[in-house]
Amino acid sequence: MKSTTLSPVTPAETDAVNARQGIQSVEVAGPLLLALAKAPGPLALSALAKGAGMPAAKAHRYLVSLIRIGLVEQDAASGLYDLGTLALELGLVSLGRLDAVRLADRTLEALRDATSETVALSAWGTFGPTYIRLLQSRRPVAINLQIGSVMPMTYTASGLCFAAFMPKDETKELLHAELMQNRREQLDAPQSEQEFAPLLQETRQHGMARMIGHLDPAAARAPGRTRAAERLIAGFNAFSAPVFDHEGRMRFALTVVGSAAQIDHEWEGPVAQQTRAHARQLSQRLGYRE
Repeated sequence: MKSTTLSPVTPAETDAVNARQGIQSVEVAGPLLLALAKAPGPLALSALAKGAGMPAAKAHRYLVSLIRIGLVEQDAASGLYDLGTLALELGLVSLGRLDAVRLADRTLEALRDATSETVALSAWGTFGPTYIRLLQSRRPVAINLQIGSVMPMTYTASGLCFAAFMPKDETKELLHAELMQNRREQLDAPQSEQEFAPLLQETRQHGMARMIGHLDPAAARAPGRTRAAERLIAGFNAFSAPVFDHEGRMRFALTVVGSAAQIDHEWEGPVAQQTRAHARQLSQRLGYRE
């Protein structure tokens, strides 16, 4: 009878098999931690097991081990479970290592690829909403935007986004000055808080800002006003969505702008949906939870 010689398994092959197999117990415990992370507060065993999709008895066994290493803690009086000190420490370390702008750069590239339009990232600066990143459209369209440009809050999508979602006490001084300037120069843009209020309301209602190549309200087109603002945005549509951090503060405005012939102005058009979705994904990556 002919014998068969088996080739020895190399360490590299063993490591590859182990990497594919993973540690099942860790993977099973993961949904418990995720359920606690998503919960608004501590959970009873039954609710936690349900959220993790496993029987309570099984969840209890895993919770015992998670408590021992500090990822979960149980209140002695109520018996409720919550994330432990180690989970908090890991979260803080992770947040400390986040490079928000680097993550935003990846999102900008993905959004430009998804829309083929010009995309920009703006942050709140000393003089207001300021472009800090810009990727030009893949289409032969010339858009006069530059890094470092400060965007008006009353008639640009990115500026309106900050006016709507930044804390009012942080924007009111610059917004007041801009409204005064609009009045002084008779600019075809909102000149008072009353005129500006409908734009803020619409922006908050839809969770993002929009400019569709002409200004609203209609009073902005009244005779006697200069048309500088309308000339700035004429022929272009833009959507801008807020990006929030782990504290719920607005960090960036993510904006797509392009020819009105290419960008559907509807709130649920493809560019609007892509802008909203990418801003939401970046917010989640920065630790934001709605």
